[in-house]
Amino acid sequence: MPLSEHVFGHWLFSHEEDGARIYRPRAGRFVPSRRPRDGFDIDQGGGFRVLTPGPADASDAREGRWTAAGERVEVAFDDGGPGLALEIVHAAAGVLKVRRG
Repeated sequence: MPLSEHVFGHWLFSHEEDGARIYRPRAGRFVPSRRPRDGFDIDQGGGFRVLTPGPADASDAREGRWTAAGERVEVAFDDGGPGLALEIVHAAAGVLKVRRG
């Protein structure tokens, strides 16, 4: 089964709920934070970019490619470092709920 169209976009971490991480569109409104939020971009063409807080309060980015296995997205990074797996728990307009693992 293909991924929902709501999975694709530019996502920032919002909060956790029941062991899952909730992401909202990067262009949305967020409560001010002292540090950058982690997030990721996932595009329909297979590109993936993960954003993590860096040492200078700016985001560090890693580029990669994703593949889907059911409701699971597996990411291999271009730098050859450890990959990432995301289980899509819920995807709808304006919200993406995932579990890492």
